[in-house]
Amino acid sequence: MPHRSSLPVAAVLAIGLCALPASARAGEATDQIRVDIEQLYGAVREAPAANADREAAPVLDAMFDWSRMAETALGGHWRARSPAEREEFTKLFAGLFRRAYVSRIHLVDASSFQYLGDSVAGGRTIVKTRITTKKGSPLGVDYVTRLGAGQRWRVEDVRVEGISLMDNYRTQFDSIITRSSYAALVDRLRGGGK
Repeated sequence: MPHRSSLPVAAVLAIGLCALPASARAGEATDQIRVDIEQLYGAVREAPAANADREAAPVLDAMFDWSRMAETALGGHWRARSPAEREEFTKLFAGLFRRAYVSRIHLVDASSFQYLGDSVAGGRTIVKTRITTKKGSPLGVDYVTRLGAGQRWRVEDVRVEGISLMDNYRTQFDSIITRSSYAALVDRLRGGGK
């Protein structure tokens, strides 16, 4: 499960390259992330608290590349999984990430989002943002994106103050698998573990 003490707000936040110049690609990624975040906050703001996860799901599903994120989160253990196990893990991971992201959205002042530019590195475009919590704490949040199918930028990692959420998940999942088993991890993600 995600390490909550070192990144209490981090869970809030929280693509082949085309032939366009790097600056055009980067600007497009920022524009799309801005639209996605505005849609997400609109969906959550309009929904009753009990339905926030369900209302946010379509926006989050379009915004995040669950398959790539699930593979990254499982690390070296991914190769040992069957196609059916990979599919199940991807669904479970997406559900976990969605719930964590939406549960922390109310801690952020939506009007405080600042888009600070972006950069291209290693086939990815990093969209830099700064948010402010409702308690007034500023946080730097980078969305690591890659251009995917349908020429849509998909998020494959979120870095809060330089700390990768995907690295955090991978460390925790590896620890559970090493101490226990892959089945124990899946049981926890299904809600059956403690």
